[in-house]
Amino acid sequence: MRKTVEFSDEEKIRYFDEIAEHFYKGNFSKMSKSEIDLLMFHFYIEKIMAQSTENGQINYNKCSDYRISKDLGITQQRIRNLKVKNQLTYPNETDWKSDFAALIEKARYDSNTKKITVNIPDPNLYIEIQNFIEEMGGYVDIQLNSKFLCLRIEYFIELAVAADDDDESRKKIVKELKKSFKAANADEAKFDEKHIGKSLLDMGANASEIIVNLPTVALMGNAILSELCKLISNLT
Repeated sequence: MRKTVEFSDEEKIRYFDEIAEHFYKGNFSKMSKSEIDLLMFHFYIEKIMAQSTENGQINYNKCSDYRISKDLGITQQRIRNLKVKNQLTYPNETDWKSDFAALIEKARYDSNTKKITVNIPDPNLYIEIQNFIEEMGGYVDIQLNSKFLCLRIEYFIELAVAADDDDESRKKIVKELKKSFKAANADEAKFDEKHIGKSLLDMGANASEIIVNLPTVALMGNAILSELCKLISNLT
């Protein structure tokens, strides 16, 4: 028997009122089946995401595409499509930077290719990250598995710095990165704050060493960079 979410009586009343809005005001049967499916999915995903949130962070293991597909009896690909349509139709503002940082703990770093691969379970979170990178002027290395985000470590550092909303925190990090430039006898004047990834590549720096040697004070205000430092430190 499939497991289903349990709605409270208050939720059932609220959801029925919302459905009634689409049928009982001279608009009976004007909703298409796909719109009705999406509305019912919206009620479901809103509930299951709330149940899967712990201390402000989403536990994606509890609301994976696989679990939902088993619950609803539809394919995982359709689940992902519905998640994207749901966000477009019923937008829900989330802190993508915090959600992304929480996933880095289970990322993989390939010391040969210098690439970091992060599994992004939610398609809307992936879209937010991809859009941010593209607005920075970068690009995402598309993988066969559409859940994987793959970036060279230098560009991962750039993403982490650019995503920092705190000006003071960002300045501290940039200052420490410039020190790394100087320590490597590189021309500090060629360090481009807007293109940190390229600057590190051009310098030929060992980005993993730079990360683990950043002072704790420079990492404190940046969750993404802090988690990246932990990931690399555990591998060295």
